[in-house]
Amino acid sequence: MSDIQRLRALLESGALLHPVSDAISIVDFANALHSVMGVPDVPAPLGERAAQIRGLIGEPEHLVMVLADGFGMNFVEALDHDSFIRRHIATEMRTVFPSTTPIVLTTLATGHWPATHSVIGWFQRLREIDAVSTIIAYQRTADKKALSQLGVRAETAFPVPSRMGKSDKDALHFMPEHIVATEYSNYWTGYIKQHGYDADHPQQAIEMAIQAVRKSSRPTSVYIYLPQVDSAAHEHGTWHATTMQTARVVDRLLATLADALPSNARLVVTADHGHLDVPPDRTHVIEKSDELLKLCDGPFTGDQRAIYADVSDANMDAFRTAIHERFGGDFLVLTAQEVEECGLLGAAPLADETRRRMRKALVLSTGDAVLDYRATLDDSRFPLLSHHGGLTPAEIRVPLVLA
Repeated sequence: MSDIQRLRALLESGALLHPVSDAISIVDFANALHSVMGVPDVPAPLGERAAQIRGLIGEPEHLVMVLADGFGMNFVEALDHDSFIRRHIATEMRTVFPSTTPIVLTTLATGHWPATHSVIGWFQRLREIDAVSTIIAYQRTADKKALSQLGVRAETAFPVPSRMGKSDKDALHFMPEHIVATEYSNYWTGYIKQHGYDADHPQQAIEMAIQAVRKSSRPTSVYIYLPQVDSAAHEHGTWHATTMQTARVVDRLLATLADALPSNARLVVTADHGHLDVPPDRTHVIEKSDELLKLCDGPFTGDQRAIYADVSDANMDAFRTAIHERFGGDFLVLTAQEVEECGLLGAAPLADETRRRMRKALVLSTGDAVLDYRATLDDSRFPLLSHHGGLTPAEIRVPLVLA
């Protein structure tokens, strides 16, 4: 059985989930959200599923949207039945692939699939600097030098403009203070001022948002970014007591927010992805001298569960064989053409920039296996006990919560 046939079998069995399906996607959600925000250039009419979400949200004077990073359906289903999120979940959605924060956030900002917006990995090779960048940190990975200092403009790194700054409501953005006014945050918000809070004290963000809505004399569009569950899962693991306690804290904060908002406000909550625990023996480390890299024309990029490899056509069979002989059935190797034909990056053709950044092949985890190639990029190698980026249900299923 070929790798593309194995992928189809895994999707058919439900072991992996396709981001494009009959289910509501986070792309549908993004376009519905933008429509409620009064963004002028949202495609009209909305697609059926986007229109369905817009109908659920309604026409609030104050729209408060919370992105709870990493708070996928696996966390939702682990909460008590009387928890705020369980009581207010409207539906389940599928996030995009790769299921990693910069890809999903860019989808939320643009309303487009990754195939179109070209932000397709944590690490991306940019032709403008002929080097690998950490795209959300906006820096060259090897030496952490800012892309702006290397002559890379935001519109080059992020080819599709964000719609978030085009709302006809007063926009307010609350996020951890260490990411306020960064290149990506400025791009994402449409260069609207952001308000920072201490990430160790997320109640600050909730209090700031409540006061902002109460004091506003005009309709508002409020965005709150809560990364606490994601951070805890990476550090401790998905089901560690600390992670689950963090999830319960976020749930209670959302309840506090909903109770304090005026009757003409609508609270909308979702996540960018879920989490999947990865045992240490399922993490395969790639060093600079690795034989796999000798079959490539450049470094691995992407993520640790969805890896882009710059493999020439002449070496493709040898590369695929080497992956399978070394890791068994843990990974599939798909060509760029197969990725496009399968629609893994979304229901759209690959933009030219997406194709350039993706290189020639995708190495995709079929379960919980990880390829940790960070050492090859001179990047930090702090251990991650839980991961995302792949297509397993734990990573792809996200909630839509309305209150």
